[in-house]
Amino acid sequence: MTLYLIPVVVLGLIFGSFFNVVIYRTPIFLEGKFKKKQQASLLNQLAWPASFCTSCKTKIKWFDNIPILSWLALKGRCRHCHKTIKIRYCIVELLTAFIFSYSFLEFGFSYTTIYWIALFSILVILFFIDFETYYLPDFFTFTLILLALVGSYLEITQIAITDALVGGLIGFFVLYFVNFIYKTIRKVDGFGGGDFKLLAGLGALFGWPSVFIIIGISSILGLVCILLMTLFNQKKLQLNSMLPFGPFLILAGLIMYADTYLNFGLFKAYL
Repeated sequence: MTLYLIPVVVLGLIFGSFFNVVIYRTPIFLEGKFKKKQQASLLNQLAWPASFCTSCKTKIKWFDNIPILSWLALKGRCRHCHKTIKIRYCIVELLTAFIFSYSFLEFGFSYTTIYWIALFSILVILFFIDFETYYLPDFFTFTLILLALVGSYLEITQIAITDALVGGLIGFFVLYFVNFIYKTIRKVDGFGGGDFKLLAGLGALFGWPSVFIIIGISSILGLVCILLMTLFNQKKLQLNSMLPFGPFLILAGLIMYADTYLNFGLFKAYL
């Protein structure tokens, strides 16, 4: 099986490069949609134009678009304008290569491998879109929910379909009601609608008892992040400061995956 690992990693790097396009262009598409501008579909937005520098808009040559290697060769800067290219491009490519290789080594040549690659890839895309733009696009959150339910129905995951359905509903409505109470008191949203759907997908993926564990872990991660930001910025965040919650939910979901499928057993007594 290790014979096929190198092409699997290369395939992961290629897909990671495409995911960077998705992460950058999907919020642009959504902003245009919100402003009711005439534009093409999301698929066309992703397919055209060819890759370009986000600073100077110069078309990127193929030899400057090789995953990881081109970024390293250019020392993280555009060949034309010399502006910095985000390290996120490398991170996403490496993460996707890891997702492909891990899934392949864990599940071999099977539909299960394709399933987990698709699911993890959606989480990577959602993580970085929300981290950079505060968007959690419906296309990806609904796909996550659908994959979780299909995986349960086909017995790819370890969650019964009834538990998956209940988990999805509880995941959505728990944050919905928390946000309702917060909005009633402070007159502003505490969570975005995308957070409801993301937690619904994670609840469907890991079952309804996991919802409260995921909320607890993500809240702790968020508080740690706020404390670190306050410490290093030497100023307190305001109550109305925006902080994307999606990445913390996703990190908590990955902890649940490790606990459930890698047998960490940290929360076994509660599930």
